[in-house]
Amino acid sequence: MDIQELTPIQSFGRRIRAYDKATRLAKEGRPVTEISKETGTPDATIRGWLVNGRKPWTRYELFKPTYSDQLTYVIGVYMGDGSISRWRNRFLLRLDVKDKEFADKFSSTCAHVLGRKPYSVRHVRDRDTYETIISNASFCKFLNRGLTHLDRYVREHPSGFVRGLADSDECPTVTTTKKRGKPWFFVQVVVATSKSIRLLSYTRTILRECLGLKATLVYKGKPRPSVFKNKLLRSRKRVFDLRISRFGDVKRFSRVVGFELARKQEKLAAAIFVREGFGSGQDAVKEWTRRWEHGTTEWILKKGVD
Repeated sequence: MDIQELTPIQSFGRRIRAYDKATRLAKEGRPVTEISKETGTPDATIRGWLVNGRKPWTRYELFKPTYSDQLTYVIGVYMGDGSISRWRNRFLLRLDVKDKEFADKFSSTCAHVLGRKPYSVRHVRDRDTYETIISNASFCKFLNRGLTHLDRYVREHPSGFVRGLADSDECPTVTTTKKRGKPWFFVQVVVATSKSIRLLSYTRTILRECLGLKATLVYKGKPRPSVFKNKLLRSRKRVFDLRISRFGDVKRFSRVVGFELARKQEKLAAAIFVREGFGSGQDAVKEWTRRWEHGTTEWILKKGVD
């Protein structure tokens, strides 16, 4: 048969089969040129395998998953804010976010899971975001198999999965408003916001069955219009929140899950402290607004306040 050079996009399985056949033929005393024709593999590759001792899998980083909180955290982040892209035979796991602490945490956690040094985090100036990229084909393929395949890992360490989702996009939600004409202080945790009902329903099941927490789906509306190439784009998809509203469950979430990001966990702890110490009325609203002020999108800690 004609020799067909193995290109980068050909499957790993084909290289393994060719290697196994080459080693078997070599034991029979067949020369390199004959083995090359028999396997459809270039002479140089055969010599590398048989003479230099190279293995066909050394060019791949094979990922062997183990059950851990760090792995399920990565799964949660990927489901929340991450993405996987492919260029030729390269698979890239990418996180592009506004929060540098979050990007650093994801980088170090992926490095821990893969047994590598922390991946670099770069600042993307034109978007004012922080990006980290993990290039590992087998790891990306593992994550890309979907919730059905990943479920057994998530259920072993559910807190990591939920924490990854919560770190991705959401935070404690504190409401200071009036109810029946009186001041009202209310604390919630928005675990995730997504267009995917399947992801939110699955997470709600994990919260209930594995962590004993009740969460509800709340219709949030449609995404805001975005501008692309001077055109205003409007999405027809609906967006939902997965919220924990019962205060007892909010406290339990803080204990058994929490946020990995310090600023989010600090805000949640402060809100729980105010709710427990000052109730849900005027005194709580007064105490909360003494230390916190409402920024552009969320409550932020006032400067110079104890």
